[in-house]
Amino acid sequence: MTDRTSAHREEYHFANCVIRSDTRELLRDGVAQKIERRSFDLILYLVKLEGRVASKDELLEHVWGNHFVSESVIAQSIMKVRKAMGITGKEPGPIKTIHRVGYRFASEVRKAIHAPGEAAAHRTPSRVLWLPTESALPGADLSWVRYGLMSVAIHVLQGQGLSTVPASEAIRLFDAIEPPNPVWEDLSAARKESGLPTVHTRLTAVGPLFRLEWRMQVGDIQSGNLCEGPAPAELALRAAQQVALQIRLRARPLHAPGQHNAPGERVARLLELAVSLDQVDGLLPLMAGCAERPDCPWPVRAEWLLALAQRQDARTEAFAQQLVLFARDAQEPVHEGWAQLCLAQLHLLQRRFDAAIDHALSGVSLVHRATPHALHAPALLLASQVLAQAGKADEALVFYREADSIAGPVRSTALVCRFKLVQCEFHHLGMAQAGSSDGHVEALEASRLLGFTPMAAWTRIFCGLQACARGGMEAGRTHFELAVQAADQAGAPLVRLHARLQWGIFLARCHDLTRLDACVASLAQGDERQSPLGMAVWRWLRARQLYLQGDAKAALVLAEQAMAELVDLGLWWLEDSWLFVVQVALVANNRGTAQAIVQRLQARHARGTQPLRQCTALAAQGMLDYAQGQADKALAHFEQTRRLGRDTVMANILLLGHTWLSLVDGRNPSLGHLAPAGQWVECTPEGRYLRSMVINKPYWAMARQQETARVGTATELLQHEVTDAQGIRGGAYATHLPMPV
Repeated sequence: MTDRTSAHREEYHFANCVIRSDTRELLRDGVAQKIERRSFDLILYLVKLEGRVASKDELLEHVWGNHFVSESVIAQSIMKVRKAMGITGKEPGPIKTIHRVGYRFASEVRKAIHAPGEAAAHRTPSRVLWLPTESALPGADLSWVRYGLMSVAIHVLQGQGLSTVPASEAIRLFDAIEPPNPVWEDLSAARKESGLPTVHTRLTAVGPLFRLEWRMQVGDIQSGNLCEGPAPAELALRAAQQVALQIRLRARPLHAPGQHNAPGERVARLLELAVSLDQVDGLLPLMAGCAERPDCPWPVRAEWLLALAQRQDARTEAFAQQLVLFARDAQEPVHEGWAQLCLAQLHLLQRRFDAAIDHALSGVSLVHRATPHALHAPALLLASQVLAQAGKADEALVFYREADSIAGPVRSTALVCRFKLVQCEFHHLGMAQAGSSDGHVEALEASRLLGFTPMAAWTRIFCGLQACARGGMEAGRTHFELAVQAADQAGAPLVRLHARLQWGIFLARCHDLTRLDACVASLAQGDERQSPLGMAVWRWLRARQLYLQGDAKAALVLAEQAMAELVDLGLWWLEDSWLFVVQVALVANNRGTAQAIVQRLQARHARGTQPLRQCTALAAQGMLDYAQGQADKALAHFEQTRRLGRDTVMANILLLGHTWLSLVDGRNPSLGHLAPAGQWVECTPEGRYLRSMVINKPYWAMARQQETARVGTATELLQHEVTDAQGIRGGAYATHLPMPV
């Protein structure tokens, strides 16, 4: 008896056991038991009868095929099946003996149908084994974490409807499967011995905080995450919620063709948990099937539409219109407003700024007409983000403050993080009224509990930019690396693109060509490049790559193409990006392009009074003045930019340009003049070059008289003249300022 040829694989769940028809396995507590072929055929046949009594003759015919065997073989096989199910003694278990008639299976059975070839990771685990926490923390006051955190986690898993191995049994198994000196880096051997979906945890200290790392293996797939915070018990709670979500997603049943998808209420409950953990992307397949059903819950529709908009999916507008019709029929203006805001997000990413602004304002108007609703604060927050990136700073700030007041003081970790991230975004867009730069620290603190999620990746990006703005290049490098790691694990396309964009720009500034090559290659091979935004990011980083390789003309072509897709798109086109294009144009001896960019910046500044825009226009004009031999005019422009670009990445770039111009002008800058740039001086070639020039400034008296002077570091002396200062990239600093743009 076998089901190997069936179109779909059947599983039968009862008590703590599972029977799998395709692999012919009987699992008890997730562990495959040894069972003979005829004994497996017998139990499978009885289970399929759904409680009906099977006579001994019937069993001999259908299980043994009437191969002239005695009835005693049935009793022997029943005994072996009971042993495999863990039934000992006189207790018969679910297989009941009907005297002088036969046998029947009396336990309640749940049947699950799975598609052929479905991975073992998608099978429902009968129990989850959460092992004691490994910890090397000093101090007796924390000795309770070994078993205490396990108890917290087990309680959370049970609250999520998952069966768990009792703590006492988990401790016994832990002692049995762990070597004397547990090795955190290799958990696979321990898992194979236990035979259960097993969660290992480790608690360490990170400065004043604790870090709880967890790893879980289900089938052949290993997953994990980490969370940080001041309270170990809260970390255990958060880790258990993350584990519960992953297990519930993997265990979702797959249905045969023609059957409905998972019920909407179940998806909505999972979505609520996923939103609180910032792990919505894992639910996208479930939401896709649920969203088209008439009975789909509103939260699922709303989240699905936002996901479509953020991915610039071709289905966005049609689904938005469908949501609008549903909302009008149900008299739900807040959901109609949400649909408009999602369309605003789509138009923004597609560079249709006027349409984005119109939809955002229309969406807010509808939200204001609705009675208090759970979507109120998120809707206003989304509107503020769209309007800020579309250049409507005043309106964006008004809606942000309104969302902040509506949300109230009690907020989930994910919502707190969202508010802090919007604050950081405003800061990097030059909207100083939005709050102080301390928002980066607050955002980082809020995101630590989330682990590697999209919001944690965004937070790291912002913190990396802020660290660079303050001169901390090494801290910036750490943040960007963690941002890429978090974005890859989270899987959200937008943050993956932005993390690689900022990481690539950072590597280009540091002249780390090897890693930049790897970054560009990862974009070329990934799915993100298929979108217009992804292609623009690839072009931009490829231009940086070509520039470092000395091909300024080819770099300029790509940079201009990318600029057409990225310019004015909020954080995708920070102000210093303009300066890079101007510099590439000057190095490529294309002053016409540089002049056109300067004129465009001046016209843009005339339409608004944002300090950063004025700073960019003045800096670009100064770069052009210097290339035309008017260093005095360039210096005057750069002296104005110092005030306007304060507390941004631009400040350090402009400081290096100002130092060079001061040297050229015959002033006497000292190393203290470069101190505000911090590690930019050591981490960028331009910074090291300028430091060398400042140290060797006595030679400038001769150099200004066109006399050749030997200047440089202690290990490398350079021939230098003011009119032809040969430097990095094989270019002449007579044509462009030494700034790490």
